[in-house]
Amino acid sequence: MDLARYAALFLDESRSHLRTCTRLLLEWERDPSAAEPVDGLFRAIHTLKGMAATMGYERLAGGAHEVETLLAGVREGAVPRGAALVDALLGAVDLLERGVELAAAGRDADLDAGAIAGLVRRAVPAAAPAGRRRKTRSAAEGPAVAGAVGLVVEVRIRPDAPMRGARALLALRRAEALGEVREVRPPAATFEFDGFGGAFEFRFLGRASEAALTAAIREAGDVETVTVTVPEPAAGRGGTEGRGRHIRVDLARLDSLTGQVAELVVARHRLAELAALAPGGELEGLALRIGRLVTGVQQDVIAARLTPVWQVFDRFPRAVRDLAKQLGKQVDFRVEGEDIELDRAILDEIGDPIVHLLRNALDHGIEAPAERRAAGKPEAGRVVVAASRERASVVVRISDDGRGIDRARVLAKAKTLGVLEAGVEALPDEQLLRVLARAGFSTAERVSAVSGRGVGIDAVVERLRALGGSLEMASERGRGSTFTLRLPLTLAIVRALLARTGAERYAVPLTFVAETVEFDALPRTEVQGREAVLLRGRALPTLHLDRLVGRPAGAVPRRPGIILEVGGRQAALVVDALLGQQEIVVEAFDAPLGTPPFLSGATILPDGAPALILDAAVLV
Repeated sequence: MDLARYAALFLDESRSHLRTCTRLLLEWERDPSAAEPVDGLFRAIHTLKGMAATMGYERLAGGAHEVETLLAGVREGAVPRGAALVDALLGAVDLLERGVELAAAGRDADLDAGAIAGLVRRAVPAAAPAGRRRKTRSAAEGPAVAGAVGLVVEVRIRPDAPMRGARALLALRRAEALGEVREVRPPAATFEFDGFGGAFEFRFLGRASEAALTAAIREAGDVETVTVTVPEPAAGRGGTEGRGRHIRVDLARLDSLTGQVAELVVARHRLAELAALAPGGELEGLALRIGRLVTGVQQDVIAARLTPVWQVFDRFPRAVRDLAKQLGKQVDFRVEGEDIELDRAILDEIGDPIVHLLRNALDHGIEAPAERRAAGKPEAGRVVVAASRERASVVVRISDDGRGIDRARVLAKAKTLGVLEAGVEALPDEQLLRVLARAGFSTAERVSAVSGRGVGIDAVVERLRALGGSLEMASERGRGSTFTLRLPLTLAIVRALLARTGAERYAVPLTFVAETVEFDALPRTEVQGREAVLLRGRALPTLHLDRLVGRPAGAVPRRPGIILEVGGRQAALVVDALLGQQEIVVEAFDAPLGTPPFLSGATILPDGAPALILDAAVLV
């Protein structure tokens, strides 16, 4: 069989095992005497080696074997534990990760297996007795010599396993590495069919014990049961015992499906408008039925795109650990809310912004151990990345307990650069963020490999705005800083409130709409020389959409107001009319030069006319 078709599964599984290795190494570094991380590392590397050997990736299997041998020495006490060993293993995991990518791309021969072996040799003291190293047999080393003993082996892959056929084939290859495999039922060629239920049996001839054979098969992963019996006439098994609950879907196909569903949403709204022209007729009933069906499909497609954030957050602990060592700082890093789900397209884009903020936290925020001791703080600084759901959005907070932002220093630098007027004497959080987010602004005295060029916060704000999200911050001198990323659940379809100013229509995502009010019925006041309205005893600044877009004010006797809320802050947006709620399809927005920053996108309404989408975060 052509194993190349399973390269994608191999790639996913290998990445998962290597992420586990990194996590266990960081745990081991925190508690060098613990045995569990070493055992877990050995299992993960051993599984990776077996998978690579089964796929025919000899160099990768050889590199994994070197690391496995080193871990075997650690388990047996031949190799002493220490920081140097952890560093070497982390370096080896990096090289294996590179090797996995090369192998899956058909370039296993390009892997520098010697570099992995060199790391292992440097990690093992010359005095370590070579005889105490355990050599683990690899599937790539060839099968055991066939003997006269025959066994009937029945294997069942877990029903919910992804690609049961690939798992069954891997299990079969593991058995073939130990002896001769005959009489496979159903035939191995049927493993790749959709109807394959995950159960198969074969006759095994070889010298391997039942325990060794069972262990080898289970190492293929997702094996529910392995039954080994003496040879008896065995009826063939059908292999149609139900279908699995998971399949692999190419992300490009999912994107295409999402786009088609988005077009269905637009067509649904248009159909509803046409049906409303002939109420009570057959068209109205058909429109309602189609509307319900489209809504169901839309919800399922959006749910299919949601991915747990841990798939991106898993790389942060290693990045923080390496940077902390580089800066000579101690950091207690935690990740919370790893099971929160987010659209895969958004998740892929937020990794770099979070890394920017983590690097800033470690470089500018967290103090050196001596400085923290002098301030009465623990030597290890605390950095937390926490994800949570708030209404129809996902919030990611990056917080630290470091020195906080020196507002006086930022204020002085901003005045020197002409960013702020000379009369400004204070920087509230909102204005502080705007200053820090200016391209090229930095208070660093020198440029380092970590920071100092003034592009970090600016890049974060731009990336989040492109995603329809926003960035907020709060900082207290001596207590630390918190950056809050607010993100939509999905990019493709959002529910919005439609409003009109003059003849133009605009859309406001409902995520940021707290309520609507009759603006002209509210009492007016002023806050710092700006118009505001009083709503339940609270003064809210007002924004007139007609003035923002440069249109003359219309003679509207009872103007409505939209109360926008972003991160606990509110403002009243005054419009000519409200047109109701509607699900809109967010279209790519290639803004021309000079486009106001409060316009974040565009959509096509059911009547075919375009409408601009307002960025509530910028308005507030």
